[in-house]
Amino acid sequence: MKYKGIRKLNKTVSSVLKPYGIKNAFYDDEIGYCYFPSDDKVSFKIIEEDFSDELFIEFIRENFGYNVFNSFIISLLHEVGHHYTLDLIDDETNAFCEFEKERISVDLANATTKEEIKELNYQYFSLPDEIEATAWAVDYAEKHPTQIRRMWRKVCDALYTFCEQNDIFSEED
Repeated sequence: MKYKGIRKLNKTVSSVLKPYGIKNAFYDDEIGYCYFPSDDKVSFKIIEEDFSDELFIEFIRENFGYNVFNSFIISLLHEVGHHYTLDLIDDETNAFCEFEKERISVDLANATTKEEIKELNYQYFSLPDEIEATAWAVDYAEKHPTQIRRMWRKVCDALYTFCEQNDIFSEED
């Protein structure tokens, strides 16, 4: 699907993440939030009533005691956290995380209840590389609340314009 206003949205989010060493950010509603270490890119999506996104916010609240100001920003910061914590994960642990992510992905595709989905998502969120990235994001957000609000103000208009232009969040969905 070709989206209206995608270049402006990508450019705006990229400009917000550039000071953190992210060279490019791009919208991808299928991949969602992801850090690409080989070229310091981040993909993102727009959280739209996705149960896994709700669980991520709940996980942060339960495990870090942090009340998320903005789910879009904390999710972006989590991906930036991967950039900053990549060197903390050794090769063996990284291999374990990749193996577990594959297993969890297969199990999620077969999950039938919300309880199963929550348990599997929490397993994912608790993997060493994911915990490190989330801890970095929460620590940064707690120490820089003004910067977090500024980040949101910078992307907010572009995000809402993009949603309006593409009928995202319309009541017809």
